Amino acid sequence: MKITRFEVAELTIGLKKPFITSLRRVDKVNDIIIKIYTDTALVGYGEACAVTAITGTTNASVIEELTQNIFPSIIGQEIDIQDIFERLHRSSSNSEAKACVDIALYDLLAKEKGIPLFSYLGSHTNTLSTDLTISVGDTSKMCEDTLEALDSGFKSLKIKLDADADLNIQRLNKIIELLPTDINLRLDPNQALSLDTALHMLERIDTTKIECIEQPFKADDLSSLKNLTLQKIVPTLADESIFNSKDAHNLLESNIADMLNIKLMKSGGIYEAIKISDIAKNHKKRCMIGSMLEGPISLLAAAHFGLSEENVTMADLDSPLYLKEHPLLEPFHLHKDEICLSSEPGLGIDTIMNRLDLFQVPLYS
Repeated sequence: MKITRFEVAELTIGLKKPFITSLRRVDKVNDIIIKIYTDTALVGYGEACAVTAITGTTNASVIEELTQNIFPSIIGQEIDIQDIFERLHRSSSNSEAKACVDIALYDLLAKEKGIPLFSYLGSHTNTLSTDLTISVGDTSKMCEDTLEALDSGFKSLKIKLDADADLNIQRLNKIIELLPTDINLRLDPNQALSLDTALHMLERIDTTKIECIEQPFKADDLSSLKNLTLQKIVPTLADESIFNSKDAHNLLESNIADMLNIKLMKSGGIYEAIKISDIAKNHKKRCMIGSMLEGPISLLAAAHFGLSEENVTMADLDSPLYLKEHPLLEPFHLHKDEICLSSEPGLGIDTIMNRLDLFQVPLYS
């Protein structure tokens, strides 16, 4: 199966309500999607979410990398895991552009076998549970959102925090009071804290209810992350500090973090994500499959990958719940906190994509 040509288009979906963290506010997703044609009847779809606040990448830079660097290097190539993925990941292109192509290639490989992507990657189940994110804000509003999430059937909640440690303590103590005994929290300050403020906060809350704290410090502040990890107050989860397998090796070999948050937009797609998971397995460490606030195609790819790795025991894939009604949300089959993926070949979106005809006027062809 050879690659013959590509098309690039945009996918924009509004949010039901703003998504707010210490780093940014988002009101809609505006992503780049691609369609890879082959010398067979099969086509593959991929998506890139450019999160400027975290990676510095923009949609314009994704399109430039795709059209000027990646596409010319793989056009006419056989889709072979041992060659084309190494060629793609050796590229100096940004990780989002690589992920966009990587996802489309895996979509094609699974379709070639006539099976869903999760089966191609080795999973025997099509269902996984996700947490729900509680945006940072007024304490009463966060409590209200927490109760709503619990009523909706979510068993894990990710609580967004900011740099105000004392306000975080107030927020968390109020939220913890609301929790049934079987519900735990995942804390996510999005790099907003210092080591001192993190310790101050954790000393004043019931940490028995905390499953992990995700990326409390700046991405390059590995010293503080290691210090907190070694104190074993709560497990630490690296996010912005981990992009690729080299980062994973460094973090785990040096005991800098307890767990890793794998995101396809950071790793450059599934191929490198598998390498990260394998390194974590070798260190007997668990992983989370996470996401940016992305569109449905890349979120589907993340869910398929998360199902296939036994040490990916946490999922933060609630972004579909933030998106306004859209046909591409159908393959998730969302029920309470469960994602039940379609059994259609690949990502399971071909019929929907044909109906939407998003590539009628492509940005690049």
